[in-house]
Amino acid sequence: MHKIININLVALLTFILLGCSSESDILNDPDDALQPEPKTCRLTMEITKSNFSDEPETRSAEEWKNGDTVYLIFDTSNGTTYGDAVYNNGSWQLTYFGSLVTGATTKCLAVYVDNPGSEMGSVIVLNSASCIYEDSEADYIYDGGDLTVSATLSPKTGRIRFQGENNKKLNLYGISCYTAFDTSNGNYTLTSDMLSMQVEGTYTDYIYGMFTDSEEPRVNVIYSDAAFTKQFSNTIYKAGESGYVDLPTVSSHSGWRNHAVFNINGVDLVMIPVEYEEGNFLLAETETTEELYYAVTQQGESSLLPKSGLSSTDWNSFCTTLYKNYRLNFRVPTLKEWQFAFKGGNKSQGFTYSGSNNIYDVAWFNGNSDGQKHPVKQLLPNELGFYDMSGNIWEAVQNYSYYGGYYNSSASECTASSYVYSSPNGLRLAISNN
Repeated sequence: MHKIININLVALLTFILLGCSSESDILNDPDDALQPEPKTCRLTMEITKSNFSDEPETRSAEEWKNGDTVYLIFDTSNGTTYGDAVYNNGSWQLTYFGSLVTGATTKCLAVYVDNPGSEMGSVIVLNSASCIYEDSEADYIYDGGDLTVSATLSPKTGRIRFQGENNKKLNLYGISCYTAFDTSNGNYTLTSDMLSMQVEGTYTDYIYGMFTDSEEPRVNVIYSDAAFTKQFSNTIYKAGESGYVDLPTVSSHSGWRNHAVFNINGVDLVMIPVEYEEGNFLLAETETTEELYYAVTQQGESSLLPKSGLSSTDWNSFCTTLYKNYRLNFRVPTLKEWQFAFKGGNKSQGFTYSGSNNIYDVAWFNGNSDGQKHPVKQLLPNELGFYDMSGNIWEAVQNYSYYGGYYNSSASECTASSYVYSSPNGLRLAISNN
């Protein structure tokens, strides 16, 4: 990553709001139909706002715009009090629910969101383009009539953008982003779902977030027909850091590993993109191994043998568990997807078996298996880089049948059209890549 670092810009903004309601201070749920009207109070806001590391030193202080909001959540002896300070025509209007502690300096949370999404009740919808500034230890003093809030707002995330070919579309995995902020309690929702991006001119938009894995951070860049993975230093992409990364290409991907590589509880799962007219997808380089299955379920053995003996229902449950834990939409491939990949996709050379006309080159079958399954990747791959699609273990597809033959199959049962409805079977994981 190339990172440009400059001195942070700090702007001191002081705003005074006059006017105080006479309503009593009672803590209420804003979603409660019986809640009282919200209250207002005289307010002084003293805010120091730090910018990202690559903001130019000469940049003028950002002016607040009508409608900009600072969300405040107060720590009080009577529970949580929260409110919105909204800027309008040179002044701020505070609306709040709950009660405030009179006297000593007390703590509050102050949050400002640049480029927020829609509002759903008290929840602000966020996305990868939402920039969050926060002070979780802001001070406030309330004397029964006047409220003063002092906060130093700093970026809650780092930000990164990718440089590459204009109009190039890509999916990214490995960066977590905030998707929601609840203004009533200060809780955030974080996701590590795959992000869809496009290069406009030279760069993608900035992504505001953090690495999914903070100890061994890696990012997957996934195109329709190629994918790359890179391990990054965990000293970059911290809160307030800003920079860019050059996108890898087929002809120039120094430092990037071929294929998408997802780390599943310490086990690398290699996925290969397949460009397909009915919908691009990623397919696992190998059948699901006992090692990967054990990493997800903590059940069974841990080896490089393909996991077998499970029904299609079991495999669908396995995919659901993967999604819950890793936010990736793994699934069973369709029959058409599986057969297209078996034959080598757009690189197909028309082989009888997956990768060769000589079955001994690419498949474990009754002529060479000694009646048992074998570790994955011991024989040659097919044109796209997939191993063992002929033989070794029957593989599940979405019509609840199993294709490709297994270790006791004859050669004629190891083709793209060979199938059974029940037998020792495995799964080659798929992900849509549109």
